[in-house]
Amino acid sequence: MINLLSSESSRCIQCGSCSSACVVARITRSYNPRRILYDIKLGREPEERAIWLCLRCHTCESRCPNSVKIPDIIGVLREESLEAGRESKAVEVYLDISETIFSEGVTVLPVSGEVKEFKAESGLDLPFLPQEVRAELRKIMRSVGFEDRLKKITGGGLSGRG
Repeated sequence: MINLLSSESSRCIQCGSCSSACVVARITRSYNPRRILYDIKLGREPEERAIWLCLRCHTCESRCPNSVKIPDIIGVLREESLEAGRESKAVEVYLDISETIFSEGVTVLPVSGEVKEFKAESGLDLPFLPQEVRAELRKIMRSVGFEDRLKKITGGGLSGRG
């Protein structure tokens, strides 16, 4: 992992094309791909919160004149963070979404009666996936190692999943 970080970050010329193209960087000053690469080049740990803000859309990589694989670097930094137990609160959001996808096949469940009522009245209330479809989705997710990875991250406990 260190080799990828050093080889990729050494190709960065700090032109700022990645940051100017980044959707997240436009919205928040907390995320700046150029700054992350600069920190790596200087041997510093990038800000923990920043590595979880990246959408990994690859826009930065496509704009980079040296094709630095910034999303791959972000992936390595996230892996290192998880393995070192430094995961931030942002990970909790990913875990909640991941567990909901694994159990229900959707990313978000309605949280209140008002939301359910609004969705029903507006015609936005989509039915839940049938149990057999959810079972097939879990089978696919297991086959690619999703469940094992999720268990590893959560310490083995999925909230009563089938």
